[in-house]
Amino acid sequence: MIQERLLCLLPYTGRRFWLMTLWLAALGSPGTATLAEEGDTAMEEPPGVEFGTEFYAGRRGYLHGGMHLHAPLNENQEIGLNGHFVREETGGPVFPSLGATFHQDFTSGFGLEAYSFTYIPVDEQHAWAIGLRGSRRFSLGDEATVTPFLGPVYASVQAIDEATERPTDIDHVMLLGGFAIETGKLELTVFGSHSFFSRDPVGLETHVDLQEMTQFEAYENNDGFARNSLATELAYSPTDRITLTGRYALIEYDDGTRNSIAFVPSIALGPRWEAFAGVQFLRGYGPDQDLVTGGLSLSF
Repeated sequence: MIQERLLCLLPYTGRRFWLMTLWLAALGSPGTATLAEEGDTAMEEPPGVEFGTEFYAGRRGYLHGGMHLHAPLNENQEIGLNGHFVREETGGPVFPSLGATFHQDFTSGFGLEAYSFTYIPVDEQHAWAIGLRGSRRFSLGDEATVTPFLGPVYASVQAIDEATERPTDIDHVMLLGGFAIETGKLELTVFGSHSFFSRDPVGLETHVDLQEMTQFEAYENNDGFARNSLATELAYSPTDRITLTGRYALIEYDDGTRNSIAFVPSIALGPRWEAFAGVQFLRGYGPDQDLVTGGLSLSF
C-alpha cells in the first residue's frame, strides 16, 4: 500500500508517532474509508501529486535549498515528504534535514496536521521534532472564510554551547496559534508562538529552522531558540495567473530580536507549472542578511 511505502521513508525517530497518527486518522475520519454508493463503479479521483523545489542565496556564501512532494491518499488525506540543506557561509558545513507531514480534513470543517523532522548529525549538532495542529473552518458569507488554528511542537535538540564549544542537550516546546482569512482574491494569515525550554537557551547555537518548527514560510531562514514570535503572511491574486505574497515575522530571543521581511510573487506557467522568485531581508539579532529566492512547483 502507498501508506506503507511512504512510511518507510520517514525519519526513524518519528516513525511510531506517524504510525499511530495514520492509524487513528483512518479509523476516526468520516468519509475516508466508505464504500461507493450503489450503482457507482469508481471512487472520485483524488487531487494530483505536487512536487516543488526552492532555493535561497545570500551574502558570504549563504545557501539554502529544498524540495517537497505532496501526495493525496484520498480526497480527505494528504501526506508529504521534504528535504532541506543549509550552508551559512562559503566553505562552511552543510546541515541537511528530512521531514514528513500528514494532513486530514474532516467533513465537519475540522482539520488536523501532524509533522515530524530530523536534522542529520553534523559537527555534533542534530535534532528531531514532532508537531500537531488542529484547525476549524468557518464560513463568513458566500465567499469569505476564517480558520483559527492551534497546536504544540516538541523538539529534542543537541546544540553547541558557544562558551565551551561542547555539545549540550535541550528540549524545546513551542505553542503556536493564529487564524487565516480567505476572501475572493485575498488571503491573510496572522499567527504567533511562545516557547518553553528545559534550560536557559542563551549562548546555545542550533541550526534548527523555525520554518520547520512551525510549517510557516514567514520564519524561513531564521533559526535558534526563539522565545516569542509574531508573524503574518498576505497573498493577493490580481489575475488567475499571478499571486503577490508578502511575509513579515518579528522574532524575540532571550538576548535580542530579529525582523524577517519577504516579498515573493509567483506566476502560473500553465495548468500544472508555477514559478516564483523574490527577496528576503533579515535584520536585528544575528548577522544581517539579504537573500534572493526562487523555485518551481509541478502538479501531476
